[in-house]
Amino acid sequence: MGKKFKNAPVYLTLGQVQHNPLLTLSTYLPEIQERMRKAGYPDFARSIAMQFIMQPGAEGLSEQAPHANAVERYLFSNMSKTSGFIIQANSVSFRTSEYDTFEVFWAELERGLEILNSAVGGLSFVERLGLRYLDAVVPSEGESINQYLAAEVLGLPARMPEAIFLHSFSESVMMAEGIGQVVSRTVIQNGNLGYPPDLPPDGMKINSRFQAIAGEHAMIDTDGSNTERRAYDIHDIRARMDDIHKLNAKCFQATVTDHARAAWDA
Repeated sequence: MGKKFKNAPVYLTLGQVQHNPLLTLSTYLPEIQERMRKAGYPDFARSIAMQFIMQPGAEGLSEQAPHANAVERYLFSNMSKTSGFIIQANSVSFRTSEYDTFEVFWAELERGLEILNSAVGGLSFVERLGLRYLDAVVPSEGESINQYLAAEVLGLPARMPEAIFLHSFSESVMMAEGIGQVVSRTVIQNGNLGYPPDLPPDGMKINSRFQAIAGEHAMIDTDGSNTERRAYDIHDIRARMDDIHKLNAKCFQATVTDHARAAWDA
């Protein structure tokens, strides 16, 4: 994020626009699928995701137990399964394991949005925008993860090098008035590269250099969002997504060191 590195650590990027519910979305599916195919996303699949909902209890009673709803999703992927869209009744998501720049990423997300917008005769509003990056920080042989991450996210392992830790977890939430918020998480562990529990790869193919990770590394999860209901306007969405991207970049840059930036640009 920010400056484009020669060996960028980002291994998965997701952008999402939540819009007004489309209860008859399935009736538009043939047109959407045909246009997605022509746009370079011919692979199609349906999947069911479980959505857990927490509801407060009546006044004076404790919170009710969460209940799950089955949510149907339509997946449109490219031939190599490295990029694709997830369309639900109230959202469009674009994800890729071949991130280049924000401009290139946005162009594809915009393409999917406009395909849906045209197929349904116009979206009415959007109420949440999200942009999320997963980065894998792997020290070179003979180096330590401490050389790559800011001291603020290293946790106890940095202060107790003689102890054996399974993992270290750090989370910060930054608010920016008029833009939104960023939830920045850093997980340090020893083993294979993983994914956040709410963001599984779900059939996505990841670059082989990330699949080969097996040892000390850190996953940086930078999750920016804006929640505000506004009329559907593609230019307004682009401007707000650009602001979220810049906010994400600031958090990411504050998480890593000059040594890491030099290593990724070597």
